Amino acid sequence: MTDLFNGLQGKTIGFIGGGNMARAIIDGLLKANQEHQLGLNLGVSDPNKDSCQAFAEKGVKACQPQDAHQIIEEADVVVLAVKPQVMREVCASVIPHLSNQLVLSIAAGLSVETLSDMLGGYTNIVRCMPNLPASVGLGASGLYAKSVSDDNRQLADAIMQASGVTAWVDDEQLLHAVTAVAGSAPAYFFYVLENMIARAVQMGLSKQDAHTLAVQSLSGAGAMAMNANPATLREQVTSKGGTTAAALDSLYADQVGEAFAKAMQACSDRSVELGEILSQS
Repeated sequence: MTDLFNGLQGKTIGFIGGGNMARAIIDGLLKANQEHQLGLNLGVSDPNKDSCQAFAEKGVKACQPQDAHQIIEEADVVVLAVKPQVMREVCASVIPHLSNQLVLSIAAGLSVETLSDMLGGYTNIVRCMPNLPASVGLGASGLYAKSVSDDNRQLADAIMQASGVTAWVDDEQLLHAVTAVAGSAPAYFFYVLENMIARAVQMGLSKQDAHTLAVQSLSGAGAMAMNANPATLREQVTSKGGTTAAALDSLYADQVGEAFAKAMQACSDRSVELGEILSQS
């Protein structure tokens, strides 16, 4: 077993809400549990009976919301994975069953202070901003905690690293930047891929070939950039006067870099705005 997952050994983790992100994190934990023999116990509460059945078939204890107290009381970690708009109501039902569990929230926009208020002053909270590639084990999550123990920080980190990579921020406001560079970022790349594939088809390639080549190029570039400077890699693949240089000159002329910066700022600004709205609801 790697040191990373030591802290998960024998833990019971309960999810309140079984949507897409919860499923992604649970799948990551199930995989880690199998590979490292962690002895994890996972539970989930969700109003959708079909979802509960699907979780149960994976070996996850599943129940309807009216029975969620069973999962909460047994848990070492309670993961709040419901929509921010219903979080206050959900927290009210959770409060009577909290003792010393770590609460890990993956709800966008809700600050630790707001969550603490919703939980009646409870402070053992870690806030997480994950992204959708967690569903294929390639997630990127930002985490923040104000007043939790080192052990609980490591526990939250291990939970999220089971489905990707993590980065901790010391200032909660930086989670808005995490949203811009990770949380919402997959959509930027999907947008680029959509347009690349469409243009390749117009140039004569089949849609399947265009899709395969574009997606593989993105995946390969991401793998190369994982441990290298993207600017250095760009220079390495750009021959003076060549085809790549022509493409980049066009991108520079259209100020695509500035457009991406503007888009990320818009994302961050909206994250701030939503957080303010939700804290007042």
